[in-house]
Amino acid sequence: MRILVTGSKGGVGSRLMQKIDAIGIDYADGMDLLTCELPDVDIIYHLAAQTSVENSWKDPLHDSYNFNMMVRLVQRYPNVKIIYAQSGASLEASSPYGFSKKVAGDYLKKFHNNYVICVFPNIFGTGRSVVDFFKGKKEVVIYGTGESVRDYVYVDDIVDGLVKAQNWPIGEYFMGSSKGTSVLELAEGKIVNFLPARKEMTESVLENTTPDWEPKMNVFNYLNQ
Repeated sequence: MRILVTGSKGGVGSRLMQKIDAIGIDYADGMDLLTCELPDVDIIYHLAAQTSVENSWKDPLHDSYNFNMMVRLVQRYPNVKIIYAQSGASLEASSPYGFSKKVAGDYLKKFHNNYVICVFPNIFGTGRSVVDFFKGKKEVVIYGTGESVRDYVYVDDIVDGLVKAQNWPIGEYFMGSSKGTSVLELAEGKIVNFLPARKEMTESVLENTTPDWEPKMNVFNYLNQ
């Protein structure tokens, strides 16, 4: 079975590539999904995206890439199973980034007949999460009041779920822990410097609606390692 992973050098994609035998496509290698040659495959993990909420307000045109990539994959692979990494930010679509991820998912559901959509919470362990920024630090920066609540799930737990997703029926699955944690809770015991709030969701907590997966790593255990 031939598997393609887009965004294969990203925080999640690079971990997934260690778990499965797959072909990787990544922008870091100069491979533009809109123009590069696409191989014949049996399953696609579509993880590639512009992922910054903050940057999406500065350059929303860049976020249209998220939608256009999906259009090309659906056109190129009309019958191949596409496992799509959806963002919890798409549920409210309150930023250009969240909106671009939502419309890409809507397009997949409307015009493809073989898909699994995995809706991600905030993922830590990639080096890019607020959890990773706080880990091992005595002094941290918080944007806004710190009362924003998120659902944090460990990257290796997410990857384990993605591997299982090859066998999930067509549909959309939330991959959350159902547990909300505020940024202030993550910063407990640290010196905090507050900066103006960013334009982003104030709360995002996801259920776990998958058939056979659950997160294992506790965010506070990870912080205290």
